[in-house]
Amino acid sequence: MSDTIDFILVLDGKEYAVRMDKGQHISLMTLISDHLPISGFGLCSGMGGCGTCLVEIDGEPALSCGVPVNADLSDTIIVIQEARF
Repeated sequence: MSDTIDFILVLDGKEYAVRMDKGQHISLMTLISDHLPISGFGLCSGMGGCGTCLVEIDGEPALSCGVPVNADLSDTIIVIQEARF
């Protein structure tokens, strides 16, 4: 079993290959907020009600504050939605 999680992040039409160590981030929202300068992303700090952390994971909408960074993200494509705030 691998100690890393590999996936693709898409922001503004550009794809970025991401390799994370397991356990490095609690949620996908914290990973994105910590590494990408997206003003207002995850503004609610994980409350799950505002939609500022909306992403698509393999075409399905998800609030990234509720998505753990674990093996389930391996080999997925995560598209960060345009700002809605």
